[in-house]
Amino acid sequence: MGITWILSANASRARLFEVERHEDAPREIADFANAAARAHERDLRSDGTGRLYGKGEHVQGHSTVEGSVSERETEHFAETLRNYLAHAHAEHRFGQLWIVAAPAFLGTLRQNLPKELQSAVEFTLDKDYTTEQPREIFAHTLAAREAHLRKTAQP
Repeated sequence: MGITWILSANASRARLFEVERHEDAPREIADFANAAARAHERDLRSDGTGRLYGKGEHVQGHSTVEGSVSERETEHFAETLRNYLAHAHAEHRFGQLWIVAAPAFLGTLRQNLPKELQSAVEFTLDKDYTTEQPREIFAHTLAAREAHLRKTAQP
């Protein structure tokens, strides 16, 4: 299949582009937003951590959940993207996937990537191009991919 999808993402936004073989004009096919990634942690918490109660050995208090709310929201956003991509790949909507994401978010995306989707990932780049124009995203990514291919082809 000659269709490549390019995912350009960070923790708050993801844009998905489609490029057909031998074309240089990517078409934006989806735009995802994670408003929680831009919010302050204090704005995301719904309540305080609780108070101590009880006596002696049965004192309880300050029940906290591991990780911040924003980290959990970022994980949820990455899971949403992975599910979307896995579903589209199962429907044969693309052949290759290039992932271009902010470094910290790229690691989050890679976690628990389904094996069938891993096989479609042809190239990854740890850059945040989410605010660039589609042609610029494609040009930067293509240049980085070609440089990577030249580097790995050298003996």
